[in-house]
Amino acid sequence: MSFNHAPTIDELLADGLVQAVMQADSVEPAELRTLLYGVAGRIARRHESERKAARFFATPRLERRPNSGGANVLARALPAPVADACGAGLCC
Repeated sequence: MSFNHAPTIDELLADGLVQAVMQADSVEPAELRTLLYGVAGRIARRHESERKAARFFATPRLERRPNSGGANVLARALPAPVADACGAGLCC
């Protein structure tokens, strides 16, 4: 396995050490795969609904610049930052 990317469920279940532990614990690989894909799907749907809610409730940031009289005037609206898939505003 490479550390440059997060391993997939299939990659994890294909690992020799994981297979040995599953066999020692009498875990059925097909049942575990089904369980893990179900959990991954629920997590993905939750993250998507949270992203939709964040976009719905986000207020646009306003860019302001001083005018000749010294007061700040609205220059243009900027889009609100969107969180990454992990939920962080900045990627880890």
